[in-house]
Amino acid sequence: MSFECNLLSKVVDSNSFYVLSKYNITEDDFFTQKETYRFIKNYCMEYGECPSYITVVAECDNFEYEPEVSDKIDYLCKRLKSDRARRESFELLQNEASDKFNSLKGDQFIQWLKDRTDEIYASTQAISCNGVNWAVNGAERKAEYLDVKNNKSKLIIPTPFDSLNEGLGGGSFAGDYILLEAYTNKGKSWVASDFGVYAWLNGNGVLHYSPELSKYNQSQRLDTLVGHFNNMAMRNGELYESVEERYFEYLSSFNENTTNAPYIIKSMEDLPQGLSVDIIESDIQANPNIKMVIVDGFNLMVHRGGKSLRDSMTITSRRLRQLCGRHNVVLLVVHQVSTAGDKESQITDSDGLKLVNPPDLGAYSETIAVIQDACTVLSYDYCEGEGAIKVVKTRANNLGQRIDLECNYNEGYLTEFNPSVF
Repeated sequence: MSFECNLLSKVVDSNSFYVLSKYNITEDDFFTQKETYRFIKNYCMEYGECPSYITVVAECDNFEYEPEVSDKIDYLCKRLKSDRARRESFELLQNEASDKFNSLKGDQFIQWLKDRTDEIYASTQAISCNGVNWAVNGAERKAEYLDVKNNKSKLIIPTPFDSLNEGLGGGSFAGDYILLEAYTNKGKSWVASDFGVYAWLNGNGVLHYSPELSKYNQSQRLDTLVGHFNNMAMRNGELYESVEERYFEYLSSFNENTTNAPYIIKSMEDLPQGLSVDIIESDIQANPNIKMVIVDGFNLMVHRGGKSLRDSMTITSRRLRQLCGRHNVVLLVVHQVSTAGDKESQITDSDGLKLVNPPDLGAYSETIAVIQDACTVLSYDYCEGEGAIKVVKTRANNLGQRIDLECNYNEGYLTEFNPSVF
């Protein structure tokens, strides 16, 4: 079975022809399936969706349909580009180079060879480098719109809070980089876990990095948020007998026979050399069902490549932004605000009691890149059972939106207080 057929079978089955543009796939990349690619493309342009595999088989004589291809589209696209590079390199060495060698002077030949090699390299990279011609791609935009309309549940991940979802236009879109900021010991990890649990309960695979906690503690936080078991008692093995029975019954539903989306936790014992962007990308590639990635927190990552720690953090943030777009996942990064930013945000009432007041956008610590790269920045504050999320950066029209919460972390309740329509 040709991997070209595998790729086109996967495209047809997932009704996602235009995802190929993300990897700069064109008709020239195919060797045995040029006509099949051309037929599927023309069909999509005319009807706004991929043809059925039956139609493709009937129209394209040399196409062999492969059901349920397990390889990811990005792997198949890179394989296609690699094969094209080998073909063009062979052609260059066998034919073009010998002709040019005889007709050009030495320095001219070297320059031609370099230019031609660079051209092959650029055209065979599995990344989008050609841009998009907005003036002529109406059919493509129609297909993308219909993809969002018909597959909204696969492209938008809701947050746990109704009014925030409404303000964001439904939730977080695939490819979004979201930053959650709060000062130390405010419960930002609980909020991030609540985002993860809610995404998982809505059928989305989650990859959760928790470098500060053990897998035991992080798992039990999720159990508290889902089942509302007392976290302190559960952590210490001190649940009341009746609650313990309910807890064990709850746990029995988490087994290999379920069809639940994955929720993969990687904590400090899984990261002996620290958490890096390369590790995250490798884990995403190994787990194709992941739709949300949580990094709790940014300061605990391994930052490399810059002349200073701040420069290295900037590089990390930029790579994270590219990663979530490349793999079409929602990325939630947890970051700590500075002490100065926390002090500036503190306000009190007439009796001198501290009021909950999330910090402003400029309260970041270490590097401004995290707020520049994120499409949505959520600032969080907490005090004595009350919490608040404030939208301090957004692409939607809900800048400045505040979501007030009643919080009981130990029992797993983060409840929106009198949610109002945004």
